[in-house]
Amino acid sequence: MVPTKTQHGRFVAAILSSTILFCDYGYAATHKQASRKGGVPTNVRKTSHSVAPQRVRHPSGPVKSRAGEEIMVAVNRAGGGGMMRHETAPRAVQTVTKRYIAMQNPTSTALDLVKNLPSVSVSANDSSGILGGTMNIRSLTDSDMGILLNGVPVATAYYLNQNVDSENLDHVSVTPGSAAINLPVTTAAAGVMDAGTITPDHKFGGTTDFSYGSNNMSREFLRVNSGDIGNSGVRGYLSFSHEHARNWIGPGTNERRHLDFGARKDFDNGSYIDLFASWNHQFTSMPLYPTAQQFLDKKHGNGTFTYSAEYNPKMPSRYVGLVGNMWDQFFITAPVHVVLPSRFSFDFKPYYVYNGGYSYNGSLFNADKVAVTQGSNGAALSGQVPATSTYSVYRPHAGAVAQLNYQIDRHNTVSLGYWFDYQDNQVNNLYSVATEDGRKNYPYAQGTGLFQNGSRYMPYQGDAGWYNHSLFVHNVSRYFDNRLQVDAGFKVSMINRYSQNYASRAPHMQENTVVPLPQLGIGYKIDEHNQIYINAEGDYRMPDPGSLSAVFDAQSGSYVGNPYNAKPQYLIKEELGWRFNNSYLMADLSFFNYSITNRLVSTSVYVNNQAISTTINAGNQTARGFDAMVAAHPIHHFSPYASIEYLNTSMDSNLPTTGLLNGATVSDLLPTKGRRAVMAPHVLANIGLTYDDGKLFGNFAVHYTSAQYTTFMNDEKMPGYFTDSIAVGYRFPSFGFVKAPVFRMNFNNITGSFVRTGAYGLTNNAHATTGVYGSAVSASGSPTYYLYPRFNMTGTLSVSF
Repeated sequence: MVPTKTQHGRFVAAILSSTILFCDYGYAATHKQASRKGGVPTNVRKTSHSVAPQRVRHPSGPVKSRAGEEIMVAVNRAGGGGMMRHETAPRAVQTVTKRYIAMQNPTSTALDLVKNLPSVSVSANDSSGILGGTMNIRSLTDSDMGILLNGVPVATAYYLNQNVDSENLDHVSVTPGSAAINLPVTTAAAGVMDAGTITPDHKFGGTTDFSYGSNNMSREFLRVNSGDIGNSGVRGYLSFSHEHARNWIGPGTNERRHLDFGARKDFDNGSYIDLFASWNHQFTSMPLYPTAQQFLDKKHGNGTFTYSAEYNPKMPSRYVGLVGNMWDQFFITAPVHVVLPSRFSFDFKPYYVYNGGYSYNGSLFNADKVAVTQGSNGAALSGQVPATSTYSVYRPHAGAVAQLNYQIDRHNTVSLGYWFDYQDNQVNNLYSVATEDGRKNYPYAQGTGLFQNGSRYMPYQGDAGWYNHSLFVHNVSRYFDNRLQVDAGFKVSMINRYSQNYASRAPHMQENTVVPLPQLGIGYKIDEHNQIYINAEGDYRMPDPGSLSAVFDAQSGSYVGNPYNAKPQYLIKEELGWRFNNSYLMADLSFFNYSITNRLVSTSVYVNNQAISTTINAGNQTARGFDAMVAAHPIHHFSPYASIEYLNTSMDSNLPTTGLLNGATVSDLLPTKGRRAVMAPHVLANIGLTYDDGKLFGNFAVHYTSAQYTTFMNDEKMPGYFTDSIAVGYRFPSFGFVKAPVFRMNFNNITGSFVRTGAYGLTNNAHATTGVYGSAVSASGSPTYYLYPRFNMTGTLSVSF
């Protein structure tokens, strides 16, 4: 069995105790409790901590606090109805704001909200938001990206719905080409997506809404704000939501329950404590992802690829009742900012994320080949036994960032920091017999589980994870009345990855890696309306620690080292940008160039004639192009928006494979050098139009993605496609204790298109070909695809009190 791990528990306890100490210090550092009311006005966005608005002279530059340290603020001007925000950082930043979020479907995840940004191509599973999705950015995937909530890491884009309800989101930002030096990310090759939550209100009250829509979707949400609690200066909120929906294609239902909690304490000297926690519990019925032929057959009415609603004991893998997922997530972070004497300040940002649950699918277990019993003392089974194969997952993730800041003079601020990150991923593969009518049994029940020699039969019992120790130094310089800003930093990450399969005789595998990450950004404000910037940095993606696992050699009958053990993916990136902003419109143009080394690819390889799934390095890759965004401030209540990306990519290496030569299996290379990268459309384009007169509001958006290859040999292509959405609503006058009632309708896929929006599974080559060294390389299979949900609509009524 997997040994019980307690390191993360002790680590979390240390984090929480340290947080309490810093909280106590922050309280003692003030001469009196904070009594500010109303917070920062809407035209000022806090990026470090609260600042009295009358002190803001240059919104893009530093501001002096009473404690003497430097505080950064930025103007929170938005255009295009909140589809674009004015930015001042010396790097590309693309943001949607609360104004836009409030018009969208409340089931929207951060993934849904950024789908009209120029760098992003989004693929979603369903119309309810419960099943998540994926995205591609500048020829890279969300696996190459740091996914953050309030500046700390969460799970991949597939699980974004579990992090926070959309009513509690303030903004979602994508930095497609960079990651700030002090962010706790280990996979920032494609940049960072960071969702920021709302700040608790100073007044008691709340908000509730109810939604109903297509596919029997229903959702309820309630948030209660505490307001300022006595004279403590503490304020917070608690919210709960419940959602239920059917799959839009095929049978199956999904259900989600979610809690969010936020609290904040501000101190007179500028110190603060900010807590956010969330809990998510859901049951989902996973869809099938079609091949190109299955999709076309379904589109033309010649077949189907979905699970069956009828149980056939001879085909349990096709029955919807035996496939699904139960998942829990708990997330907590408690950033602390402490203003110290002599122009020092200290930031401490701890976090803890727990993911756990199980996924299951039906299968026919061959009891003649593998001797098992039902229960530890049950009778031996024989023949093909209808069963469920369950993957039980336990995944704690904890870490903290500690950063000491010193304002050298009025021009320079230097920061020294340390980041620790730990994740452990324990997976057990269990089998249980199915009931006669095709229902699954509880996977941990002993009486219906399959046992071998008196112990639970588990062909895989893995434990993989990492320890990450990172040191960084960062300096920000501002000159010429804050018109020139220079950000320079360096981070070095020391990573220990490990992997072990306790169900086999495979040895414990581990590897240490040191990765240097330099960064330089320069921004210059030419005049009141124009800014130019350049940014250059190194970023990386750490390989999945599971790729360290030893491989079983069928010829020798033993486990051997993985010959395809992948190195970290490393990128050198450059950006050149220009921004414009005046009373009428804002624009942002950025050119980018990526040089990718050791591109990480999930694929199948062979070890002594045995196919295995693993992660390999596919050599080098180049990506370059430009992003352009333009948005207008309201003109007679109308706010237009448009964006476009042009992307040109090429694979600079041939892909390792195996082929057949003179009757023997040999190592070879696929001739992929010079071909276009997978999931890298030449053009992404968006247009949007928002109307808002204070009562009636609406938003219309169209997205276009051009054709993309879904095999590395470029022998299968997904055609270009359009997606669209409409939101329309009305704000009614308040009456009695009911404040700000709003009714809105959200429509997606208005034309009812049935199209593919992304690749769920890529393959090397869809058709047989010849390798570089002349061997015959057989087809590696057909790619599978995400589908765009057909026309769906949601109506939402919300009120405040």
